[in-house]
Amino acid sequence: MPRRWRRQAALVVVGALALVLAACGPSLPNSVVPGSAATVGWSHTLTSTNTASAAGATAGNKDVAALTRGRFAEKVGGVLEIDESFGSVEVVDREPFTVRYDLTDPHWSDGIPVDAADLMLAWAAGSDAFAPAAADAAKAPTANEAVEAPEAAISFDSARSGLAQSNEIPRYDEFGRWIDVRFFQPVADWRTALDVAVPAHVVGARAFDLSDPMEAKQAVLTAIEERDGEALAAIAQVWNTGFDLRGGDGNGIAPELLLSSGPYQVAQVDQSRPGAQRVNLVVNPEYTGSPTPEYERIELVQSPAAEQLENLGDTLDVVQVAPTDDNRERIRDLERRDYGVSYSHDGTLWVLLLASGRGELASQEARVAFLRAVPRQEVAAAGAGPWATQLEETNALLFAPGTEAYDIAMEDAGFRERFARSVGEASQAREAAGVVRGAAVCVLYDTDVPFARAAFDALRKGVAEAGWDVRDCGDRDVRTTAEHSNAWHAVLTRVPLPVGPAGIAAQWGTEGRSSLSGGGNQARDRLIEELARTDDQYVARDLRVQIEADIVKEAVALPLAMNQLVTIADRDVEGVQPRPGPVASLTSGVVDWSPVQN
Repeated sequence: MPRRWRRQAALVVVGALALVLAACGPSLPNSVVPGSAATVGWSHTLTSTNTASAAGATAGNKDVAALTRGRFAEKVGGVLEIDESFGSVEVVDREPFTVRYDLTDPHWSDGIPVDAADLMLAWAAGSDAFAPAAADAAKAPTANEAVEAPEAAISFDSARSGLAQSNEIPRYDEFGRWIDVRFFQPVADWRTALDVAVPAHVVGARAFDLSDPMEAKQAVLTAIEERDGEALAAIAQVWNTGFDLRGGDGNGIAPELLLSSGPYQVAQVDQSRPGAQRVNLVVNPEYTGSPTPEYERIELVQSPAAEQLENLGDTLDVVQVAPTDDNRERIRDLERRDYGVSYSHDGTLWVLLLASGRGELASQEARVAFLRAVPRQEVAAAGAGPWATQLEETNALLFAPGTEAYDIAMEDAGFRERFARSVGEASQAREAAGVVRGAAVCVLYDTDVPFARAAFDALRKGVAEAGWDVRDCGDRDVRTTAEHSNAWHAVLTRVPLPVGPAGIAAQWGTEGRSSLSGGGNQARDRLIEELARTDDQYVARDLRVQIEADIVKEAVALPLAMNQLVTIADRDVEGVQPRPGPVASLTSGVVDWSPVQN
């Protein structure tokens, strides 16, 4: 008998719940292998089942939501993925810009349909339509009557999306299960803006102390339609804090907080040991989407990365860790023994950023000369150390490698041509910029990070050939030093691939809160603003390429490599392919895993 099936004794509660579900509800999908279970090493924790709230949008909560929430669409590595089994999204009018979110036939795991009430709740929470400050700040450039905010401010603690550009109560059809959302202007993320994160019948029941789910749904709809301030305040309170799981053990969490519209549902959350949370999930028999799972049960076990590798093949089936000097031989040995090993990135990249207008790099010509002197491949390989052969190099700041948009950016943004390395030409460019041989450049980096330390040494040696003298300005707190000191000229650090126009503005706009280079210009700001109003994905891609080209022209950044993750699967688990990016890299692919039946 396969080892993972012998572990069933540790999952008695989960197994019992699965049997109850099978007896009382729809049968499990034919794809499910009865009794199969996989245990996953996990570095996060589940704190809330509402990832659409700002407080609940944590990495761990998103990991679980990837297994338990249906959605219209999502961006994966910069590429839009649409789930037609959940519903469809289409622009039904251009003036005003109106989008229809239309459900197929999804259900919550208690058998209650996902319907217009759930969509309206998602809109109300994400739009901020009932907050007076938001309503006053957002002026609709149309003649349509906008929502008048109630007297009392209703504060939904929600993650920001394009719904903030909508404050007119949508038209909806309860039986057709769709809503039409009117926006002030086109928005770039209209396909993904509406996040059906929590059940309206649970919110209504808790807000108004109701037991009938359909009555609870209607109460939510009525509160939104009538702009009932008192009722909306009660709804917002449940939305903001009612799905918080912290402080309760597995038996203390109300079952309605664990409802699912995805392929799995949470059966138990064991929080009895601090730092060792266990989240048990079972197949959701109400799920009608695709693909359907093969594993009947999944358990996420919170544990340190070092322990995960040690327990792989014993108490754990799948782990995902950062590559280090210490674990290279261990993982190589597992790969040689036919464990599945695959590589991805976490949505961040290593980059050399130059401070615009400072020191020897004050001029654009000097920055170009310096960047042309950097041996990028050698610097990245030195940082990766024994993992250099698996390193994923990158030539872009706004696009993930491996996508069509990345290839277009390589053709049009001019990165390779502008920063192709040539020691002789780099020396000539330095002299032409009026920078003397031996000019000092103070480089800031995190002294606690092995990649940064090794990459810095390679950088210093490499640019010396072209007449630059790189000084060690390493520090243990790069962000604080960068923000409060002008002594550095460049920083070797890791930054996220920006998600959406807001992320690009924060990192590369003139007023960007996350920018370390201090660069930017009004023309780039206008491109970012235009991107935020662009609803066509191809036009949006071309605008991002233009923004990338403008950053290349300014010569303030040199991308090096994506930050790696390594995923290792036991020999009797097939199909483990992590997806790139920062959200649910491992758990999003669980539905494609298969147990090897011996």
